[in-house]
Amino acid sequence: MNTPTETDHWVRFDPAGCAQSSTYVDEAGPLAEDAYRRIVPRIADRRREAAEGWTLERLTKQEWHERAHPCFVGTCAHQATGRYAKEVRGLTVKQPYAWALLNGKPVENRTWPAPAALLGCTVLLHAGKELHHAALRTDERVRALSGLPARDAFVTGAIIAVGRLAGCHFEKDGCCAPWGDPEVFHWEFADLRPLEEPVACNGALQLWRPKADLDLSFLKETEGGAGRDDA
Repeated sequence: MNTPTETDHWVRFDPAGCAQSSTYVDEAGPLAEDAYRRIVPRIADRRREAAEGWTLERLTKQEWHERAHPCFVGTCAHQATGRYAKEVRGLTVKQPYAWALLNGKPVENRTWPAPAALLGCTVLLHAGKELHHAALRTDERVRALSGLPARDAFVTGAIIAVGRLAGCHFEKDGCCAPWGDPEVFHWEFADLRPLEEPVACNGALQLWRPKADLDLSFLKETEGGAGRDDA
């Protein structure tokens, strides 16, 4: 998705000017509003980003190579300053899929790409408050995993593990089967380690910042744990 071609690109920049995602103009259309809806589907998220200073720009192939590509491969000046080096983010996943990520599920399926500038950051795996009941009934991938807990035994509404956001790619030719769904982004994690004691807290949609009053002392006990960046 982020390989330069002869066509123009729509590129979404965060408030620091770091490119976070892009799509081809040929795919998203010539109107910025349509492209933004494709990249950020939820209107609430678009409004929040507008208030925070996120922007969407149309770039030529050369401009994409000069301004966006360094951000996607981790060599841009924004990351060189260390702005993202100590970021911690939470990712809420419904059970049983949160449990599955610790028990054989290699990727998390999302309709949106992981922010390139956050690759390598510490991720708090948060089990959502609600169960994915249909998955427990019909997803044979889940049902085939060894040690699947009873429905009422899943931890919910809490951080259950910590690891790193290691990569993200768009599905191609059935990659990551059987867990990788078609036509979505596959998020990859490394060093996912379950917590001895889950940390109860509310989650949120997309990647979220831990609130200032959330006890993250367990990060000090986790190898490679990152500090918090409250800037």
